[in-house]
Amino acid sequence: MNSIDQSGILAISTRLQRISDRLRKDGLQIYKENGIEFEPKWFPVIYTLEQKKCLSIGELAAEIGYAHPSTISLLKELEKEKLIISVKDKKDDRKRLIQLTPKAEELITRMRPVWKIMTAAATELTDTTNNIMLAINEVEAAFKKKSFLERALTIMENNKTASATKTTDHVEVRKISSAEDLKTAFAIRRQVFVVGQNVNAEAEEEGNEEATHFLAKVNDLPAGTARWRKTKDGYKLERFAVLNAYRGSGVGAALVQTILADLPKGARTYLHAQLRAAKFYEKNGFVQFGDVFTEENIEHIKMEQYI
Repeated sequence: MNSIDQSGILAISTRLQRISDRLRKDGLQIYKENGIEFEPKWFPVIYTLEQKKCLSIGELAAEIGYAHPSTISLLKELEKEKLIISVKDKKDDRKRLIQLTPKAEELITRMRPVWKIMTAAATELTDTTNNIMLAINEVEAAFKKKSFLERALTIMENNKTASATKTTDHVEVRKISSAEDLKTAFAIRRQVFVVGQNVNAEAEEEGNEEATHFLAKVNDLPAGTARWRKTKDGYKLERFAVLNAYRGSGVGAALVQTILADLPKGARTYLHAQLRAAKFYEKNGFVQFGDVFTEENIEHIKMEQYI
């Protein structure tokens, strides 16, 4: 047994990648044996569009379960191969819809008999005591409840709380520039808002694409996040989320001050503060205005500051 196999669950990603690579390599060869030039990595997009006919990029990404950038990368390849085209949505000129070309439809007709062969071979390959397809379904269901990253963050929080020390915490806040850090920020927000406060997941994700995001770390470990968006009323500060284990470590204040320093001098900044956090924002220069209102069943107050 090699070292990767001996590492057990720690190498689950590597072992799944090995299986995936072998299936893709053999799949490519099966297509070639049948006179078809087709990359197995294109399958999820082609198959989904064959079933759904016409989808936006966001809808397609959700259907195949890929991240938005990965989906766009695949679409560029398929467009270059003239297997897909994008058309304007008749209901919304700003929206582009993806659909198959006649070339792709003809290719699918040739591939259907090959898919039957692949299905039979894959069924034979996975006909084991611990059927991998059943296990995949279970793991994917577990992912929907809580991701690998979110579970790791929870364990890190619990470890931090359990081993609380008197060492001085080093807080660092940076503007997010990588997909990995953005994914971490979103996981923190989900942990704080969706899991901790029962906020609707779709509502929590609104405005992500147009915002500038920040990630706070304590002793080089992920601890909190926030963002700002430019609106007609000024610069709106939003989604301040700090993991429980790092509250009281100065993470929130560091996020506020770093974001304010990122904005133009003299600008109007504002936010919708949860009522229980209003005093915290007052300490950081914000002033309340308007009446108390409710968002996601949580009482809020509007606050502003000119910087």
